Amino acid sequence: KNRIIVDGGTYHIYNKINEEKMLLEPENIKTLFLDVIQEAKIRKKFRFKLKNIVIMDNHIHLMIKMDYGESLSRLMQWIFSVFASRFNRIFNRKGHLWIDRFKSKVIESLKAYQVVFEYISNNPVKAGMVKNPEDYHFGYYYLKTRGNRKYQLLFLT
Repeated sequence: KNRIIVDGGTYHIYNKINEEKMLLEPENIKTLFLDVIQEAKIRKKFRFKLKNIVIMDNHIHLMIKMDYGESLSRLMQWIFSVFASRFNRIFNRKGHLWIDRFKSKVIESLKAYQVVFEYISNNPVKAGMVKNPEDYHFGYYYLKTRGNRKYQLLFLT
């Protein structure tokens, strides 16, 4: 199925680990995913704004606003493939990490933006991991306000 692309669009992006295994559970692996996103932004100079994120134990959700002229597919292919390669190297494994290619939905209205933002933020609450989204260390609210300063910068530029 062809991906819907809007130049300069905002997207809800999600992906699951193959066989829905809890391979993202260790904190150092979640941190690795954040590092790859930061590297995409700073070192590789992909132009995008991270609006929201949650890294769960077996899947991730991102809300990203792409800059005009920037390719969502190139960005996400880079992030997911670099992360998978590094993950496989750490655990001396081979094969696919992600169940499929990433999914994306264009966010076309303020109401849709609010609904998706809340959905992503409340993922750990719905999973029973925390009582409040602010308490989940690998979600937007914690990362932006109380997390490591280098990850706070992901949301500012």
